[in-house]
Amino acid sequence: MPATKTLPECAQDAIETAITDAQDDDPVVLWWDDGGHLAEIVENVSHQLGCRFRAAEQTPLELRADAPRDRTVWYVPQPKRDDVDWFRDVENTGGVVEAHIGKLAARCFENDRLQSASIRTAYEEADDREQVATTLYQELNGDGGLPSLNGLQTKIVLDGHDDPVRIVLEHGTENLPDDHDDLLQIRDLLVDEGIAAVEGVTDADVIVDRTRRFAVAEWLVDAGLDESALPAEYRPEPSSGLGISRPDLQSLLSNVDSDRAAELARTYLDPNAVFWHDVLRTHDDPWDLADCPVDATLEHQLWDAWTRTFRNNEYEACVDRATERHDRLETTYGDVPWTRTWAQATEVARLAHELDTWEERGDTTDVVDLYGDVDRGTWQIDNAVYNLIISGEPEAELPEEHPATATLGELRTSLTESRYLEYLAELGDLVVDQIEAGSPFVGENYAHQFFDQEKEHLQSGQSVALFIVDALRFDLAHELAASIRRTFPSLEVDETPWVGTLPSDTEFGKAALTPGRKFSFSIELEDGELVPKRNGQEITNYRREKLLAEDGWSYIMQSEDDDSGWTNRVAYYWNDLDKTGEEELTDFESVFSDRIETISEIICEKLDQGEWDRAYILSDHGFVSLPRSVDIDDIYPPADAAKVTRRWVAGTDLDDAPGVLLDENAHLGYLDDDTEISVLADPIQRFRNQGLPDARFYHGGVLPQEFILNFVTITQE
Repeated sequence: MPATKTLPECAQDAIETAITDAQDDDPVVLWWDDGGHLAEIVENVSHQLGCRFRAAEQTPLELRADAPRDRTVWYVPQPKRDDVDWFRDVENTGGVVEAHIGKLAARCFENDRLQSASIRTAYEEADDREQVATTLYQELNGDGGLPSLNGLQTKIVLDGHDDPVRIVLEHGTENLPDDHDDLLQIRDLLVDEGIAAVEGVTDADVIVDRTRRFAVAEWLVDAGLDESALPAEYRPEPSSGLGISRPDLQSLLSNVDSDRAAELARTYLDPNAVFWHDVLRTHDDPWDLADCPVDATLEHQLWDAWTRTFRNNEYEACVDRATERHDRLETTYGDVPWTRTWAQATEVARLAHELDTWEERGDTTDVVDLYGDVDRGTWQIDNAVYNLIISGEPEAELPEEHPATATLGELRTSLTESRYLEYLAELGDLVVDQIEAGSPFVGENYAHQFFDQEKEHLQSGQSVALFIVDALRFDLAHELAASIRRTFPSLEVDETPWVGTLPSDTEFGKAALTPGRKFSFSIELEDGELVPKRNGQEITNYRREKLLAEDGWSYIMQSEDDDSGWTNRVAYYWNDLDKTGEEELTDFESVFSDRIETISEIICEKLDQGEWDRAYILSDHGFVSLPRSVDIDDIYPPADAAKVTRRWVAGTDLDDAPGVLLDENAHLGYLDDDTEISVLADPIQRFRNQGLPDARFYHGGVLPQEFILNFVTITQE
């Protein structure tokens, strides 16, 4: 039975009747409102009827302070009191309306006064009158049509909600009424909606469990489960189309905030709330049902099946399946532990595939192409390891019963602390072979030739910015390039592999990146010190700054006041990454991730502020990051070594030195004829008693991660 009038219309009827029945031609109508929820409605109606309106703020007696001379409505937001005679004259000559919002709402159903009395009772007996009043006001204020009596009663019982299925799916017993009759009313509404499994149930917990099981059953059937496997009362009706409760559940999960989504994920993937364990354990392939995101048994079976596929070395299938499951859960719940776990499973499988197939990428004798190919190079392995480590341990946030808590950490550790080390060792052997062949890196771009090779774009008439980032490894430079592309899609951002100096230490790498002719850079051994030179002069920090200034460049070091000094030709030095690697020894991957974001913000800010013809992101060297637990083997340098560091030694006669020997036969083009450098390619070796005692971050050797650099060029299209 629908309502026939709105609250304002019933209020108008009440006031008009009181005026008509009054003895005075310009009467006062006194409205007592137990609860004070009708103030706005009574005031508006009073004005529409040409009446003045006055409301008692503190006590009804204050209304007597200004006696009315014309028609007036006095409004008292309190129940009527029988122990005062302040308004005896009004009762005799004017009119009295005694109606709270519940009583007035009942009058809106004038065709069913008997049944509508339940609305008045619901308001008067409610523990939370405010909630009932809000529901009545919203439904009967005239906006959006008139409700049915049954629909309004449902909303009162459900605290303003109109869908009993959705309220049970979302809140469980939390919002179900304590009153037995109200609970049975909700149950009957659920049955009317088609949830046959709750028929005859009188316990709130059972009502919730069966309603949720019904929704999960429909979702499983929609995903591919044979409905004949379900009890009859849980089988969707043929006439239900998309289902009865699954659409409600799907809509619910896609329209809640992140905190609520996390709670619902715990509800529907809770190992203790096993919905259809007995049915699912007899199903042949859980991946047939992977589109269903709301059953813990299915989730666990999917993980176990994925793990078996991984252990069978079917890594590409693992990538596809983990991605599929991640995307389904992310669409449903957003960023929750289950989603993050499957995201990391995708990266684990992708890394395993990379490590399993890296030697198949091309000519393994060309290390620069093998490692530094922007699209296919094995630098992506380092990036995968790096991202895997900074993604943490998402499985730790899952319920202990989830099988990923026992397997994901093992897989992650095996890849990053065992197979990755094997890859580094094999890659180092390839570099050694190429150097010992006598002509390493022929025809490649050498970092010390940068100013000469790019002179057309670096001449004084051009507006150019050089961002020279210490220890910017190939994969991190790629992340920077990708970040800039996202921020400025109109810019052309190119990446090119360059060969840095060997050894790949800061003083040599930065010395190489100074203005000068193509063949003017050299490294010489003088009095036991290895000295980088340009045009025959040693390159110190002062000398580097001077050379840049003479070539027309502003020289800016990363500092707190680095906003000053920017011109149309600027060289900006960011030194934080190398320092971070040396000092943040426990969690430097995460720190690096923050630093890369900061560098990206600085570069994008400067690109946005300046009108650059061209900008470059350069690096002096990269680095190797080792697993969290690795034992470094210290080795003794040869007795005739003149210069000893962690990763290399220098001298004039190092034939018996460990590592790979660089001399005039290496044809690098910048070593003095008498200078020999022995550099390590083994990732778990270093020379004894030198450098910091860290075992995770280093550079100075001949692994490609250290000397194959990614130079990024940014131009206007």
